[in-house]
Amino acid sequence: MVFPLGVNLYMTSSSSSESTDKRFKITYCTECGYRDKADKLATELETALKVGCQIQPAEGGVFEVEDKGVLIFSKKATGRMPEDGEVLKIVQGVADGLSLEEAQSVAGPPASAVLEWIFGLFRSPSDTK
Repeated sequence: MVFPLGVNLYMTSSSSSESTDKRFKITYCTECGYRDKADKLATELETALKVGCQIQPAEGGVFEVEDKGVLIFSKKATGRMPEDGEVLKIVQGVADGLSLEEAQSVAGPPASAVLEWIFGLFRSPSDTK
């Protein structure tokens, strides 16, 4: 999955005065109830990679993950939340030499699953019998 134009893949932390030794920054929407997903993802990354995660509350439906200031997942860009293990697969793909775009493509849900979901929106109930 390649982020659409206008999404800065090399966005750095917005607060230069913020000093943190955390490798990952997970920004989540408090109004949307994404805190549990952010906590779960932070635990997954911290356990697998033995690194720290900063969890940053926000508004507006966001759920974004940065690795050393580089945006690696954005709900705004993808239109969906990350699947279990997806962010870790992106990080591992980049570590294995893939470009960010290649790692996102490999880690994300198969295109056929997304297309099936889209087509399902247009099926009538009689088509599923």
